[in-house]
Amino acid sequence: MNPDWALDHCITCYMCLAACPVYKKHPSLFLGPIGFVKLGNMHFNPVDKADRVQMAAQGGIQLCESYGACQEVCPQHIRIVPLLRLFQDQTAKRKLRDNRGLGAKSIHEMTNGFI
Repeated sequence: MNPDWALDHCITCYMCLAACPVYKKHPSLFLGPIGFVKLGNMHFNPVDKADRVQMAAQGGIQLCESYGACQEVCPQHIRIVPLLRLFQDQTAKRKLRDNRGLGAKSIHEMTNGFI
């Protein structure tokens, strides 16, 4: 089921990324809100079969402290924080690791070219 978080309204303005204190501290380890929004959009697409939860783990989702700054600045009013919490909960339940020592992959790599 696709929640009504307006994930498909993202205009890739990067305001969420600019506002994210975790991305500012860990840019090589944390994919950032925009990357997780793109992953979330694909996660809820019934045609997409890739493991987006695993990709979220690889992108450092557990580093997110849910400050909410990303959601506050979003001009499209995307509900980013519930998505981040969903990915955090699912990665924790599956005990997925984030490979912090390896760094986060680029958004293009994480989405397998879908964006």
